[in-house]
Amino acid sequence: MSTPRAFSHRSLAFSLLEVLVSMAVLLTGIVVILSFLPAVLQQNQRTADLSVAAYLAQQKAEEIRRDDTSSGQLIEEIRALSTPTAPIVFPLNPRFAYQFSGVSLITPTNQVGVARVIVSYAPGQQSRGGVLYELRFGN
Repeated sequence: MSTPRAFSHRSLAFSLLEVLVSMAVLLTGIVVILSFLPAVLQQNQRTADLSVAAYLAQQKAEEIRRDDTSSGQLIEEIRALSTPTAPIVFPLNPRFAYQFSGVSLITPTNQVGVARVIVSYAPGQQSRGGVLYELRFGN
C-alpha cells in the first residue's frame, strides 16, 4: 500500500510577495484605464454638442425657408452678408448661439455668397469658443 503524503502549507497558499505583485499589476491597469476617462468624457460631450448644433442649424435654415418671401428675398439678404450677424442665443437651448452669413467662418475663401447658419457656443458658455457647425442652405 502506498503511504499518504503530507500536504505542505506552502503549496496551497500565496505568499505575501505574490499578493503584493498582483495588486500592483491590478492597480496599474486601473490607473491606466482611469487616465483615459476624462478624455473620453470630453470627446463624448463634444460629439453630443455637435449633434445638437447640427439639429439647431437645420431648424434655423427651415425657419428661414418657411418665413422667406416667394421671391427669396430673405435668403438673398443672407447671401449678401460679408460679415456674420451678431450671435443670437437659442431660446430653448441657451448654451448655443447662431449667426447668419454669406461667407464661411471655417474657410472664408470657400463659396462666398452662399447663405449659411453658423452655430457656436453662446457667449460665456465655453472658453474655447469657435464654430461648432456651419450649414449652407438656399432655395
